[in-house]
Amino acid sequence: MLLTQRPASMAFAGDLHVFPGGRVDEADADPRAVARSVVAPTDAATALGGNIEPAAALANYVAALRELFEEAGVLLADPLPAAADLDAARRGLLRGDVSLADVAERLDLRLRTDLLAPIGHWTTPPIMPRRFDTRFFAAELPGGAEPSFEVDEVVAHRWLAPRAALEAMFAGEIGMWVPTSATLQQLLYVSGLGEIRERIVAGPVAAPRVVAERPGITRIVVSSAGAVPGQTVNAYLVGRQRLVLVDPGDPSDSATAGYLEAAAAMGGEIVAIALTHVDPDHAAGAEVMALQLEIPIIAGPRGGRHLPYVVREVDDGDQITAGDIELDVVATPGPRDDHLAFAIGRDLLAGDLVGPRAAKAVLGKVDEAARGASIERLAARRPDRLFPGHGEPVLPDEFGLSAAATPPGSAGS
Repeated sequence: MLLTQRPASMAFAGDLHVFPGGRVDEADADPRAVARSVVAPTDAATALGGNIEPAAALANYVAALRELFEEAGVLLADPLPAAADLDAARRGLLRGDVSLADVAERLDLRLRTDLLAPIGHWTTPPIMPRRFDTRFFAAELPGGAEPSFEVDEVVAHRWLAPRAALEAMFAGEIGMWVPTSATLQQLLYVSGLGEIRERIVAGPVAAPRVVAERPGITRIVVSSAGAVPGQTVNAYLVGRQRLVLVDPGDPSDSATAGYLEAAAAMGGEIVAIALTHVDPDHAAGAEVMALQLEIPIIAGPRGGRHLPYVVREVDDGDQITAGDIELDVVATPGPRDDHLAFAIGRDLLAGDLVGPRAAKAVLGKVDEAARGASIERLAARRPDRLFPGHGEPVLPDEFGLSAAATPPGSAGS
């Protein structure tokens, strides 16, 4: 993955490592650019989940091509012009003398918007003075292309595999914001662009759905988990008035408002965030909520390694006591090494240990031996109900938990 480092003097994201990008300009919707785009406006809107008007959808595609060309010198178009013509076109775009439509007309180019694969939709948190509504795309570097950079926008760049980039962040070598680090997490297990196109497919976004499961547990179904439109996940509010928010995986404004409105309807306030694990579909909205409410984020052992913010780590046998209902922590590796379940009395928030996993993601392989041992650990608690990360609550016998051992001495409160 290509990561560029912004100058420290920049007011927004100064000194951070980011992906090439920028803003959508009015000229990106020029009818001449539309006519020369391989992707049609209606197809662009469909690829973005049907959540944006066709003209605006294609303008995002055209802007991505233009910004990549301006910032990194890579033009996704054919036939590829001579180097001198490319350089002149880029200089004209950077000066603002011409638009990409002008360049395409002058050089008779077909704009290869079909080479872009949408992978996410992020907005900056409401607490920030400057806000952006941003679509993320992936593309392969064309054969023979060599990026070059404008020093006023990029002071350095690095090509890093996603895991290497996240480890460099953990080591303090580079800085990133959540949209960048979460996108890298999404791509940890991806084999190539074809798999991205096949698996990370946007869909329609629905309003948050609030379900009062039982006193003390409220489920909130949101549908942009991991910032992928149309990907659903369950978040949970645990408590009566002092509430713990579990797995806020949707970072969108709609989901953030949904969490807060559900808490207010209960007459409560959110005082902490707990994560069953840190895959983006469970954790992508955590920092937004934590910054807005000034509350801690709690995760499993080593769970914060690939996150650009501080978490409080807990492990098997610990209790989360920030809210007015305690959560007993049960280590449940299998889906991930840091995976946790949370016991509330005889009910269990089981994350991805039971039920389906994220439908629009490329995930790491489950350690089936560890998962089996984790299922046995849950069985020892003789749970009444299991609340999964995805899908509807399930009964214990669906996962072999009904023939359980003697329950532990403390089942929480």
